[in-house]
Amino acid sequence: MNDSGSLLVSGGTEKVVRVWDPRTGSKTMKLKGHTDNIRALLLDSTGRFCLSGSSDSMIRLWDLGQQRCVHSYAVHTDSVWALASTPTFSHVYSGGRDLSLYLTDLAVRESVLLCTKDHPILQLALHGDGLWVATTDSSVHKWPAEVHNPQKVFERGGSFLAGNLSFSRARVSLEGSTPVPIFKEPSFSIYGTPGIVQHEILNNRRHVLTKDTADAVKLWEITRGAVTQNYGEVSFDNKKEELFEMVSIPAWFTVDTRHGCLAVHLDTPQCFSAEMYSADLNIPGKPEDDKVNLA
Repeated sequence: MNDSGSLLVSGGTEKVVRVWDPRTGSKTMKLKGHTDNIRALLLDSTGRFCLSGSSDSMIRLWDLGQQRCVHSYAVHTDSVWALASTPTFSHVYSGGRDLSLYLTDLAVRESVLLCTKDHPILQLALHGDGLWVATTDSSVHKWPAEVHNPQKVFERGGSFLAGNLSFSRARVSLEGSTPVPIFKEPSFSIYGTPGIVQHEILNNRRHVLTKDTADAVKLWEITRGAVTQNYGEVSFDNKKEELFEMVSIPAWFTVDTRHGCLAVHLDTPQCFSAEMYSADLNIPGKPEDDKVNLA
């Protein structure tokens, strides 16, 4: 949306950029040009220019007054997922599935490779003297972006033409070489924890075995919500077999790790039928024949 709230742009799987008037809810125009899903959009402060990034690997600059695409930039080799512009809308930072972060001069259509990542880039945010980059990894990194003078980055050399050519031809036009990243290391990092990628509920219905992106295998006790054992880099399947117990306890919860963390969902009403003797749970001070409801 633009600063005054008079204009809203949207994009999606239709491959078109739609422009709306949020005050009336009416569609004012439809812009065609991309050949795949539109993944990122930016409006300048006046609401005249719009930038779009797409799964077709192209970035397009639209003039909403003329209702047409005025420039297209062949910078990336894969889907463009994130865009961030300088305050004056003269340069754009872009990232996506090809693990690369580029800075492009919108007027002269020159691009430079700022850095390469180990994971696809999901979001970009200009703040203060740097550019914050979020990827599919759980850490967030800040890169020196020369926010107030992007031209300094181009003075270091290594720029290439990001014109209407296909990406390969754009590369060939620049001595046929792949550009070298300007920055090797981020200026600041906020480290996250490795995300969980595999899990197994053990048949004692009290423990869950997990494996994370750092290949560490851990044992969680659900009733405590804590890791009780960290086995390190071992075989997940072997450890699962080793921890197998000949017990029969009804299923009372399910586990979801789609967000990289352990989410436990209680299954009602059957979650209240899972009971164990306190002797098996090693609860001190409780009679051994007392039954304890796990949920």
